[in-house]
Amino acid sequence: MLGVLSYTTKGALQSVDQPLSAYQPSQSVQDLTKKVKEAYQLGEETLTRPFQEFNGLSLIGRMNEDQQAWLSHSPKLFNDPESSWRWQGVRPITRNKIISTAAHLTSQLITPQVFAQNEKDEEDKEAAYVMRDLLEYNIQRSDYEQAFLYAVISGLVNPVSYFDVAYCEAYQTVLEGTNSKHTRKEVIDDVLSGFQYNLVPADEMLIENPYTFDIQKQGFLIRKRLISFSEAEGLYGKHANFVHVRPGVRAFYNGENGLFYDVEDVNGTLVEEVRYMNRRGDCEVIFVNGIYLSNENAAYNPMKHRTNKNKPKYQYAKFGAEPIDAMRFWAYKSLVSKMSNDQKLVDKQWQMAVDGSFLKTFTPIISFGAGKLSKDVVVPGTVTDLDVNAKIQPLTVGDPMAAFNVMHEAERSLSESSQDSQMQGKEGGLPQTARQSILIQQNAETNLGVMGRMIGVMVKDVGELMLDDVMRYQTVGEIGEIIGGVPKMNYKTFIVHNRIHDGKGMTDYIKFTDRFAGQEFTEDEKRQEEMRMYQEAGDDKHIWEVNPALFSRMSYLVSVDYEQMLKKNTAFERAFKLETYDRAIANPFVDQRAVTRDFLLEPLMGGDASKYLAQEDPMGAAMPPGVAPGAQGRLPAQLMRSTAMEGLSA
Repeated sequence: MLGVLSYTTKGALQSVDQPLSAYQPSQSVQDLTKKVKEAYQLGEETLTRPFQEFNGLSLIGRMNEDQQAWLSHSPKLFNDPESSWRWQGVRPITRNKIISTAAHLTSQLITPQVFAQNEKDEEDKEAAYVMRDLLEYNIQRSDYEQAFLYAVISGLVNPVSYFDVAYCEAYQTVLEGTNSKHTRKEVIDDVLSGFQYNLVPADEMLIENPYTFDIQKQGFLIRKRLISFSEAEGLYGKHANFVHVRPGVRAFYNGENGLFYDVEDVNGTLVEEVRYMNRRGDCEVIFVNGIYLSNENAAYNPMKHRTNKNKPKYQYAKFGAEPIDAMRFWAYKSLVSKMSNDQKLVDKQWQMAVDGSFLKTFTPIISFGAGKLSKDVVVPGTVTDLDVNAKIQPLTVGDPMAAFNVMHEAERSLSESSQDSQMQGKEGGLPQTARQSILIQQNAETNLGVMGRMIGVMVKDVGELMLDDVMRYQTVGEIGEIIGGVPKMNYKTFIVHNRIHDGKGMTDYIKFTDRFAGQEFTEDEKRQEEMRMYQEAGDDKHIWEVNPALFSRMSYLVSVDYEQMLKKNTAFERAFKLETYDRAIANPFVDQRAVTRDFLLEPLMGGDASKYLAQEDPMGAAMPPGVAPGAQGRLPAQLMRSTAMEGLSA
C-alpha cells in the first residue's frame, strides 16, 4: 500500500509499465498519505531490523523461531536416501511447559478491580462498586474468558503481543414475514456488537520507536492486516473512494510528482487494511490498498478510542512474558525463547539417542571377501551362501545411553527455566508429603511471579480501556418520547448475577437515571427514598440508581490482584478458615455472626451461607426484617447498597 516505488539514479520511475491510477485525491489527502507512508516505512524497518536484544535476530525472525518451537515442528527430512533412516522427530517439551504454565496462570479468570474518587478528592466506594459491576457485566457477555486464555499463551510464546479492545455496534439483516410476503430488516448483531477483543500478532503492528517501552508514549501506531474484499466492502463500501479499491491492485503514492500509480498486488483476492493512529495529534485514518477511506476533511480525523475525559488513547494493551532490560526495549523475552537453547539440546540428543538405538538393534556389518551384502539377508528364513574365506563382523557403535543422560540433564534445565515437573502433574523423585507439596506450590508461585505480574499489567490496561468505553457508550441515554416539548431520556439497566453479599447470593440491578438531577434531599427524604428502593429490591437483589452525569465525572483507578494469577489450594484455604473460626468464635471483640458466616459456612456453602444463620428480630417496626438489635435509628448496611447513588445530592 504505502511501500516504495523503484526509481533510476535520475529520479525517474524504474518501470514504465506502472499506469497512473484513476484515484488522484486532493492535496490535503496527498500530504496525509505522504506522512503515513513515511511512518509505515519506519515501522516496517523496525520489524525487519536485527536487534542485540534478540541475539542478532529481527522481531520477525525471533517470532518465527518461537512459533516453530511452540508448534513442535520437526525439521525437514534428509534429502539423502542413505540418511533417510535417521530420526528427525523433536520432543514437545516446550509446548507442554507453555500449556502447563498457561494453565496455572489462567486457573483463575482475572478481572480488573476499580477504585473511584469524586470531585472533592474523596474515595467513593459506591461508584467503584457500580463500575466493577459494569465491567463484570460486560465480561460475562463477551468472549473475554477465551481471549484472556489465548492472550496468556501468546504472551508466553511471542516476543511481544497486543490486546485490542474495541466497543462495536454492528447490524445484521433478518427476514420477516412469510414466503410469499416478506421484508428485510436491519437489527443489532448480538455477536459483533458490544465489546470485541482481538489479539494482534507482532508483525501486524508497526511502531515509531523500539526503545520506547510504554505503548501510549509511541508517536504513532499502525495496525496493518489482510482482509477479504467482501469484509472491506462491508466496512467501507459506503465511502466515496471505495470505488477505487480493487483486489490485486494497490495504489502507490509517488512523492516526487504527487501522483498515484496502480501496481500489481501479490495478495490476490485479499486487500490490505492500514489503520494509522497518532495519539498526541489526535488522528486516526484508514487506507485500504492505498486508498484513503476516512473523513473527506483530512484535517479532522479524531481517534475513535477516548477516555471518559474525552482524550485520545491507543486501544491496545502491550504485554509479554519476561522483561529484557530496564523498561527500555519495547519487546520482551518469551518463555519459548528462554527455553530454546535447552530445547535444541534435548532435540539433538534425542535424535542421537534414537539413532544409536537403531544402530544397536540392527548393528551394521563389515565383511571381508564377501562383497556387499544385501539387506535382505536379515529376513527370517533367508539362506545366504558366502565364500569359505569370507569374514563378517559387526561394527562397533557408541552407547546411546550417553545421549539419554545428556537429554535428561537438558530436560531438568528446561524445568528450571519454566516450571517444576510435579506442578505439571508428573511424578517426581521425592515422596509426595503435604509439606513438600506446599513448598513446590510456593516455588511455583515464585517462579511464575514475574510472568504473573506481566499478565496482570495487561489485565489492568485492558480494564482501563474497557472502563473508557463503558463511560462513553453505556452510561449515556437515548432520546425517547417527547413529553410537554421536553424529550425523555432512556437509559440502560444492567443486571449482574452471582454476587455474594453477607454470605448470600444476590443479583445487582444498576439503573442509570436522571430523575434526581438538580434535586436536593434532606436526610429524612433520602432515607424514605432508600427505603422504597430496599422494599422494591426484596431479599434476592440489590438496586442501584445512578446519576450518569455525576458518575461520568468520577476519576477511576484500575488495579489487579496479582495473587489471583495462581490457583490456590482450596482444601488448604478451607482448613485455614476453619482454624481461624475455632480461635475467633470465642473472642469477645469480634462479630460472632460474621465470623460464623465468613469462616465456617461460606467456604462450604458459598452464596447459600446466610440461609443457615438464625434470623433475629428487628428493633423497630420501621426497620426491615433481618436488622440486628440495637440498629434502630441508623441505616442498615444492606439498605445502603440499594441507594440512589450520588443522585440524591445532585
